[in-house]
Amino acid sequence: MEENKQSPLMPSLSSGIIVGIALIIFSLIMYFLDVDRESKIMWLSYLILFAGIYWAIVSYRKKLPGEYMTYGQAFVSGFLTGLFTSVLVAVFTYIYIEYIDTTLIDKILAQAEEQILNSQPDISDEDLDRALSISRIFTSPGMLSVFSFFANVVLSTIFSLIIAIFARREDTSVA
Repeated sequence: MEENKQSPLMPSLSSGIIVGIALIIFSLIMYFLDVDRESKIMWLSYLILFAGIYWAIVSYRKKLPGEYMTYGQAFVSGFLTGLFTSVLVAVFTYIYIEYIDTTLIDKILAQAEEQILNSQPDISDEDLDRALSISRIFTSPGMLSVFSFFANVVLSTIFSLIIAIFARREDTSVA
């Protein structure tokens, strides 16, 4: 049986960049079309990520001898693609919040204030200010980028675990 020794690192890097660019383009289109962040159409970003990881795994499999790929190889390929995508999307998130949609943090904080007032209508001004100051810490461009990175890594890992089940192709020939 022939060993599949080709590293998934470079194919996953190039796939991760392509998937990341696709997600960035999608985000920019939604921004320019003024689509609300809570809109159901924003779920398409998950579909783009899922399809991108599937494409990356299958593309890598086609480069292997006999196009055989174990579950582990498929998972690693998908995970690395998701990791590289997550880095690119996190950098974009920072740039997007800092330079493109500079009012996003104000919108998030206004929404947080509204939710606090709706859930606790008799909250004191002092407690409200304290809650909002904590919210400000977690809604800085840097923190939102970090959250974006980890959320995308977790989601990519889950997607990779699932996709690897269907994308693997074991060599069943007898040695």
